[in-house]
Amino acid sequence: MTKPHLKHILLACRLMLTSAENENTGFPPRLKGLFMTLAGAFCFSLIPIWVRSIEAYSSMSIVFYRALIGMFFLFFWILRRSEGADALDLRRLERRDLLVLFCTGVSMCITPVAYYLAIMKTSVAKAVLLHYTAPIYVAILSPLILKEKNTLMTWLAVGAGLIGTALITEPANLLKGNPDEVVGIVSALISGFGLACIFMFGRFLAGRLPSQIRALWGCVIVAIILLPFGISVPPGYFWQNLPFLFMLGTVSLALSYTLFFKGANYITAQASSVVSLFEPVCGIAIGFLFFGEHLSATGFVGAAIVLLSIYIASRR
Repeated sequence: MTKPHLKHILLACRLMLTSAENENTGFPPRLKGLFMTLAGAFCFSLIPIWVRSIEAYSSMSIVFYRALIGMFFLFFWILRRSEGADALDLRRLERRDLLVLFCTGVSMCITPVAYYLAIMKTSVAKAVLLHYTAPIYVAILSPLILKEKNTLMTWLAVGAGLIGTALITEPANLLKGNPDEVVGIVSALISGFGLACIFMFGRFLAGRLPSQIRALWGCVIVAIILLPFGISVPPGYFWQNLPFLFMLGTVSLALSYTLFFKGANYITAQASSVVSLFEPVCGIAIGFLFFGEHLSATGFVGAAIVLLSIYIASRR
C-alpha cells in the first residue's frame, strides 16, 4: 500500500467523521441514514488491508486490540462533545436497554472473531457470502424483535443483495471439503447472525443512546471478554502490528460502527442490513487497487445487482 493510497483513505474517513458529527447537514433523514450506512460499510471493507498486514496474532487477539484502540478513540471523541463525560452515564437507562447494550457488545465480539476464523479456515469467497446472510436473519427476526413489518420490496432487496453477493464471491462446492472448511462455513454463518444482531440491537437502542456511546460500551464489553487473548500474544510483534491495529480500531471499528448506529436512527434495520452489502462492492475495488485482484464478468454482474438491491432498500 502506497502512502498516497493511505492518505486518500484517511481523507475520506475524515470527511465521514465530520459528517457523522454534524446533525444539521440539510439532507432528508432517510438519505442521511443511507449515506451513513454506506460510509460505515466502506470503513468496514478496509479490514482486509489491515488484517493482511498483521503478523502472528490470532483472530481473537486482533479483535481484542481492535476493540481496545477503538474504545480509547471513542472515549476521547465523546469527551470533545458538549455533553462530555455526562453522556457516558448509563444510569438513566432501563434494565431492558442495558441488557440490549450488553448483547450489542457480545455481538460485536462474536462477529469479527467468527468472521476472521472463517477467512482462515475456508476461502474468502465462502466466508464473505455466508457473512452476508445477515439480511435474511434481520428480515426474519426484525418483525418479532423490532415490530418492523416486512414488505415485498424488503424481500426483493434481500434476495437481490444475496444473489449479487453470491455472484461476486463465486462460491463453488460450498459443502464439499475437509473438516477445516466445515469449521469455516459454520463460523461464517455465526458471523452473519452476529452482524444481524448488531443491526437489530443498534436499531432498538436508536433514540435511547447516542451512536458513539453504543459503540464505546460495545468496545468495552469486547475488550473485557477477550482480555485473556490480548495478554497472551507472541512477543516481539506488537510495535510492527500497532499501525495496522490502530487503523482497525479507529477506521474499521469506531468510525464504522458509529456510522452504522447513527444511520440506524433514520432507516429501518432491514434497509440498514441490505445497504451494508455495499461493503463487498468496495472490496472489489480494494482488491484491484491494493492486491491486483481482478473481477470476472460474473462478479461485475453481481456488483450491479448489489447496487440495485441498495436502490430498492432506499425506497419507501
